[in-house]
Amino acid sequence: MTILVPREHGSYGQLILPMVTGMAIGRPSPAAFTLAAAAAAVFLAHEPLIILLGGRGARARRERQREARQALILSAGAALVLGAAAIALMPSMSRWTVAAPIALALVVGIVVARGRERTTSGEIVVAAAFASAAFPVAVASSASPLAALTCAVAFATSFSAATVSVRAVIAGVHGGGGGQRAAACATAILMFSIAAALAAGRIVLPVAPWAAVPMCAVAAGIAMTAPPARYLRLIGWVLVAASTLTGVILVSAIR
Repeated sequence: MTILVPREHGSYGQLILPMVTGMAIGRPSPAAFTLAAAAAAVFLAHEPLIILLGGRGARARRERQREARQALILSAGAALVLGAAAIALMPSMSRWTVAAPIALALVVGIVVARGRERTTSGEIVVAAAFASAAFPVAVASSASPLAALTCAVAFATSFSAATVSVRAVIAGVHGGGGGQRAAACATAILMFSIAAALAAGRIVLPVAPWAAVPMCAVAAGIAMTAPPARYLRLIGWVLVAASTLTGVILVSAIR
């Protein structure tokens, strides 16, 4: 059976970087690695689900239905088994931390089922779900809940800012995007402000807004300069570099 992997290349970084950072701020444990594997299995369920729902077109749904069904059963089954194993491996007092990513994963499922995944709000929900995986992974790596939440918030705000900016660039291809560019700049400022407000309220560590700076700054820069669509691949790599810097800042400040 051919492995069906998600086509959205930017999502790989959104999946991996928060969990790697969550492990790096602590001491990775078998539970942390198992949680990461469960999250990867959920991620792999995305493409076959999209095919079955017709998101890749009627022809793909017709010709790859059996293959997609098998892949979905395999990935969903792996996610359930790995998730249960991870929860069993976690200390009982830490098991509550899986609630946020599970809840957001269910919301993502609803978004996908309604065909809203490619809307701005849908992509922000997906980005938040990816970022939330850092929370239980970090706690399972012996990080404090405060440090773990800081990682999740820094990545969630960063990814949200980047999502809106990339959509503004794509909108510009069709001759529009002026309003979206302004919205993208405002979103970048808003996301930084949210991280700063949470830090001021001691809900997250003071490093959170500073960790969000690289992605928010790049997102604002993209929105203001409105580069042509031919630079989308380069923009993607710049965003990966910025999100990697976010991880480095978090690890340097917390560990």
